[in-house]
Amino acid sequence: METLNKKERNAFTALCEYASKYNWCWKIYCSTCAHSGFRVAFSKLIRGQHPDSEEFWPKAKYDSLLYEERDRYCEFMSGRTDSISQIELANIVSKSSISDIQSVATFPNWLGYIGLVLFHCPDSNATKTISDSFIPQFISILESNKIDCEWLKESDKILTTQDLGIIESHFYKKQF
Repeated sequence: METLNKKERNAFTALCEYASKYNWCWKIYCSTCAHSGFRVAFSKLIRGQHPDSEEFWPKAKYDSLLYEERDRYCEFMSGRTDSISQIELANIVSKSSISDIQSVATFPNWLGYIGLVLFHCPDSNATKTISDSFIPQFISILESNKIDCEWLKESDKILTTQDLGIIESHFYKKQF
């Protein structure tokens, strides 16, 4: 994994690097941690904080310590996140490059991080924003590896966590 120029990189890409480095849980239905570190981090992202700044990490770069800030950064904690917060997060995430995320996070974790965003941003405008950005990137990656991705090319396709599972299986096939 290589670190991108920290002054220019997307905040979600930076979060992916830290999450990968510290092996944050990205399992959507985890009942142990409920990926609370991510949920606090998502709230910080929409408030304009960047993971490359010290203010983002008041104690240390661990998800469990971010969880201690859940009362202050609670937009994604309730399970009923408002549409405005979802769209703000989707706008940040959609400006990231999948190749940049791949360069700083391990496989399949980086797909899991995108899946968490989709899970916490079910608003139709938010998922459309993410889909409009990531589907062409996934098509490009998969086609360059000679993998059939016609299912991603459907008109008005909205990316789902199930799609990420299919993409993950294609990447596994490529590796082995």
